[in-house]
Amino acid sequence: MLLMYLWIYTLLLALLWWLFIVAKIHAYKFKNFSNDIVKITNILLIFLIILSVIWYVLIFFTAGNTTTIVKDYWSFDTEEVNY
Repeated sequence: MLLMYLWIYTLLLALLWWLFIVAKIHAYKFKNFSNDIVKITNILLIFLIILSVIWYVLIFFTAGNTTTIVKDYWSFDTEEVNY
């Protein structure tokens, strides 16, 4: 299950980084038209790096913790509940 989560996340992350690279190319291409476009793409770069690392760490820590609760249905012990 961990490998499936990593595979799906890696594909989504590759698509996101590809879109970022396209935006970065356009930012340098049109940097003369806006003063803030380079700053915004640099902030987006930092955000994507942090997001990528944090989500990979979360996948590693949460995908392995699969616990199952087994209830014994064949038990003949009954408890009376008074409301």
